[in-house]
Amino acid sequence: MDWNSADSVATYLESLPKFKSTGVESANFDLSRFRSFCNDMGNPQEDFAAIHVGGTNGKGSVCRILSHILQEAGYSVGLYTSPHIRAFSERFQINNEQISDDALVLFFEQYASLIEKYELSYFEISTAIAFWWFQKAKVDIAIIEVGLGGRLDATNIINPILSVITSIALDHTDILGDTIEEIAREKAGIINTETPVVIGDLDEKAKSVIREIASTKNSTVAGINDLQCSYSSWGGYVLEAGGHSLKLTSGLDAPVQRKNIATAWRCLQQIKDFFPTTVDNFAKGIAKTKSTEGRFEKLVPNKKWYFDGAHNLEAVQALKESVAAVGTVSQAVLVLSIMKDKLTAEIAKELSEFKNIFYYELKVERAATFNDINELLPSAHSFPSSRVQKLLSDKLESELVIFAGSFYFYSTVRDWVNNVD
Repeated sequence: MDWNSADSVATYLESLPKFKSTGVESANFDLSRFRSFCNDMGNPQEDFAAIHVGGTNGKGSVCRILSHILQEAGYSVGLYTSPHIRAFSERFQINNEQISDDALVLFFEQYASLIEKYELSYFEISTAIAFWWFQKAKVDIAIIEVGLGGRLDATNIINPILSVITSIALDHTDILGDTIEEIAREKAGIINTETPVVIGDLDEKAKSVIREIASTKNSTVAGINDLQCSYSSWGGYVLEAGGHSLKLTSGLDAPVQRKNIATAWRCLQQIKDFFPTTVDNFAKGIAKTKSTEGRFEKLVPNKKWYFDGAHNLEAVQALKESVAAVGTVSQAVLVLSIMKDKLTAEIAKELSEFKNIFYYELKVERAATFNDINELLPSAHSFPSSRVQKLLSDKLESELVIFAGSFYFYSTVRDWVNNVD
């Protein structure tokens, strides 16, 4: 294949199975192949310090918070997250700059034969690009977000200076297990020997599993229970930690972010001997951290329209808390699009509190159908493409509207909103 353009790279990547469309069938849970590939590359992941961040919810936010704070302290910081919302290059950043098309082309030119030899998955290729680019740029430290689970995730060939588990909730139960304990065990697979661990606000059952596994690896576990972080009426946060009372301004405008801010504080305390930061660095880094696209994002400045990719029970509960901070759940309109494997009776019960529910069916194999929705939410209305512009321009123009259910819904919603008169 010709790798001399960004278009050819995009064409190849689009030809690979993706979790968005096929779910678990697109994944590879045998790390030996990817280890061999990275070994043939020269193991670039061994040439920079890394923080490995896993968890059901909040891991992307914690990654971005840490990246901004460490940059404020003067470090060169690589950031690898997934999935992307609009462009593949979003997954890879160094000091807030995304990877260039030229760099992507160069990677494929150098390693095309190895990629074909090892038949890498979409996520494995993505992870390899991150390792290669961060090594090439000589970053001081990289923040690496787990893709799925932990134990058998492609990112889990790194030797981090810190492992982080932000939250544990029921999600991807067909892959990770259908109890909190089973999922915690998979997530705890990122814990390395004699490597400190930070945990967020976890269920006691999850904490017990993580502490047990950490103990077998002689690794310490630090939580956030002794930290107090509150979301204030003025739209910022107050963090009580380490004898400090910090009033934090931030573009993170969802109440659930208080847990992620506390987790980031604890992470930085754990690595302070290697990467020292100051309270001022922390405050400035938080101030520069904006809500990530698709995470309780206000879509239009002068309208009360928000998007949130919430797709599991814990995330839906956090979404409702965010809605309550800007309005009333029972008076808000929900425009939902969700994958069939995410739709549960518990999630439907939480969503039933919204005033009106519309359902839009994405054109992907995994998407729940309107009939699937109607069985659990009989009051839901269809949201056909032919009526979208009229609904947004007329009926929903002044309403509090929440678009939610899947990050894969984001680009569709963005197109709708951008075309509203």
